[in-house]
Amino acid sequence: MSHLPLWYLGQLNPELCDRAISELQIKETADATIGVDGAQTNLGTRKTKVHFAENGYWLEGIFEEVATEANKTCKWEYHVTGSERVQFAQYDVGHHYTWHTDTFTLSGKPEDRKITVVCLLNNEFEGGDFEVRLYSDYNAQLKKGTMIAFPSVLEHRVTPILSGTRYSATMWFNGPRFR
Repeated sequence: MSHLPLWYLGQLNPELCDRAISELQIKETADATIGVDGAQTNLGTRKTKVHFAENGYWLEGIFEEVATEANKTCKWEYHVTGSERVQFAQYDVGHHYTWHTDTFTLSGKPEDRKITVVCLLNNEFEGGDFEVRLYSDYNAQLKKGTMIAFPSVLEHRVTPILSGTRYSATMWFNGPRFR
C-alpha cells in the first residue's frame, strides 16, 4: 500500500534567498505574536522577530506555485481562495517557536488556513531545526532555499537557535472553514 506525502519540498534559488534577506531584513521587525489575529505575545511559546512584506511582494507568486503543486501532488485537494502576506522571520540566539498549528479552527472566522509554505533563506546558524509532527516527529532538515509546504493543521516547530541568525519566509493559503 502506498502512502501519499504529507508535505511537499520545493527549492528557491540561493541568489533569490539572498535578495529576499537583503530586501526584508532592512524593514523594522517586532516581537512575533500568537493566537487568533496575533492577540498575544508569549515569549515562552514563540520568541522571534517578524514583519510582513507588502502586498504583491515577488515571493508571493513563487509561494503560490509551490502551494498549488503541493495541493495537487499530495492530493490534499483543499479549496483555496486566498492568501496572506509573506511573513519574514528573524530567529536570533535563544529564539524558537514551540509546537503549534497555523490553523485556528475554533476562531469562528469564515476562512481557515489550509496550506503553509515555509522557505529557509540561509544556513549560517546552528539549532533552529524545523520539525513537523504527525504520529512521530520529522526533522525537515531544511537548507538554504528549501521550501516546505504542508497542511496548516499539522503541528510544527522551530527548535532554539544555538548560534548565528536564522531567516525564513512563510506564507499561508486560506479557504472556506474546515467542516
